[in-house]
Amino acid sequence: MWYDVVDHIDLAATTVHLLDFRGCGLSDRPIEGHDIEGYASDLRAALAAIDAPVTLVGHSMGGRVAQYVAAEAPPNFTRAILVAPGSAKPIRVAPKRRELALAAYGSRERIERFQRAAMAKVVPPEAMLRIVDDALLCQFEHWMDVFEKAGDFAARLAAIDMPVLAIAGEKDPLAPPARVKRDVASAIAGCLMVVLRGCGHNLPIEAPAEIAAAILRF
Repeated sequence: MWYDVVDHIDLAATTVHLLDFRGCGLSDRPIEGHDIEGYASDLRAALAAIDAPVTLVGHSMGGRVAQYVAAEAPPNFTRAILVAPGSAKPIRVAPKRRELALAAYGSRERIERFQRAAMAKVVPPEAMLRIVDDALLCQFEHWMDVFEKAGDFAARLAAIDMPVLAIAGEKDPLAPPARVKRDVASAIAGCLMVVLRGCGHNLPIEAPAEIAAAILRF
């Protein structure tokens, strides 16, 4: 998801770490820990391995985990950029939607259909191929965690005391701007929020130059 953004960042001036949570990419496949606390422990371990101040950029569920850990104020976690972030409030999913998600697991056609529906822009074919290939690698327990172990940590957001930027896509069907404003920007003291016009949920591949510029400015 982040490769196109990294292409717009000067790696001679900035060090970039790309994290795959458990069950994703080439990371380990444990049966346990596929919930907000498990993913937070992955993020804490990554932060602890970096001997430098960190600007944490999280997309979708990654933005949700970023909020959870930001409330703990790890010493080198200095600011957060939340891109189309998930809400800290509990996720209520209709049984039919859960069935559709279960049926999509491992299906290239259904995953691509879902990704296209989540976006408002046509993205390069190689980018679509890359994110679908990545989703096909996903561990089943990770795939289903959002439907079964979403959790509720909205009360933690008041403890976040760092610069935070929330970025929403104008036409995002999964994290619409009104929800990002209500559940994230308004819940975190001093949080700035911007909305990218004509964009959907997958902002790192729909608007990589804009996301990279926002990271560097912030």
